Amino acid sequence: MTEALRRELSKMLDRYDEARRLAQDRQQQAKADDALFLQRFADLRRGVVRPVFEAVGAILQERGHGFSIAEEDYAVNASGRSTEAGIAIHILPAGMEPSLQANDPLMSLSITTRHYNKTVSIIGGEAAVPGGLAGSRGAYEVAQIDTELVEGELLKLVAGILKG
Repeated sequence: MTEALRRELSKMLDRYDEARRLAQDRQQQAKADDALFLQRFADLRRGVVRPVFEAVGAILQERGHGFSIAEEDYAVNASGRSTEAGIAIHILPAGMEPSLQANDPLMSLSITTRHYNKTVSIIGGEAAVPGGLAGSRGAYEVAQIDTELVEGELLKLVAGILKG
């Protein structure tokens, strides 16, 4: 083997090794970013959203209304299908037949991850129904969501339920 061939082959292999290392670094960074996003959402859900949902639920219960809170963690099943992390409150107005409101999106506010772009979706009331006009629909960074925002979205939801 000539020295020129050895040098050229060595350069090619060095470039290939560097490209592989950079791809592995990007993949590791993407995994770390994913884990950080999900942890930040879990902290938000536990420290901000759930306490607000529970406080509103307690006030509603004092007035004879019901509520339920459902939470779900991000998961990927064996076939690769993912389920977003989220938390939702479902309000059960007093005097309304429970079977009529089961799974009614007009009675719910959900705060859910959008893992693919690292945002959080807030959907509630009529915005949860295709063509709905009221309520809210938006994508937020985790850092944008605070107690004031969650309280405001819940007030919109309750106002929509009570006017109906």
